[in-house]
Amino acid sequence: MNTPRILISIDLEELKLSANNNNGQEMSLEERQQISLDGLGKTITLLDKYQVRATFFITASWAQAYPEVVRQLALKHEVASHGALDKEVLEQIIGDRLYGCRMGASIKPDYSSLRAAGYLYHSGGQQVRPMTIEGDCYEIYAESVRPLWITKLFLGRQPVISLHFRSWELSVHPISRATGPRLADRLDSVLGYLQRKGQFIPHIEWLQEQLTD
Repeated sequence: MNTPRILISIDLEELKLSANNNNGQEMSLEERQQISLDGLGKTITLLDKYQVRATFFITASWAQAYPEVVRQLALKHEVASHGALDKEVLEQIIGDRLYGCRMGASIKPDYSSLRAAGYLYHSGGQQVRPMTIEGDCYEIYAESVRPLWITKLFLGRQPVISLHFRSWELSVHPISRATGPRLADRLDSVLGYLQRKGQFIPHIEWLQEQLTD
């Protein structure tokens, strides 16, 4: 059997508007972006430890706040957009084409519109198979890392594991007892396990493999 492909994706986005700071006040956009940046540092440490090449889905506002960070990510990882309208902003920042998009969890993707905007694929939790075709746009399924169930998905004879999380989930901000250091420890364990089982690969490279088979 072919080596299993492992797709790891990370959302780089701001915390939701209702998040509060230590004084009980609603956080500013800058505070919410900073928490995501803090979590990104821990994310990169884990990815480098296990030689993971991942896909980062980034909002335009986050990329505009930290353009150099985004450019550095693009040197090793795939950069994709977190929102259909973010494509042009991100492409200007990294100086390259974007192929992927991830809409918010509550937003149903319009595949025909995404394809018309120049996206090749969408990656969310809408499908139960690793790759389907919807309106000339591919859907790559992504399972949440919480509670870190390892779901093996199959396309032909090649197993595919596809997991995602948000960078702010690894921050020190007390959002949930399931995030922060606890999630970082669990991710450390699962990435070590997956490294022994297959090959980490960005979404676009995996999709190109399927289209050329």
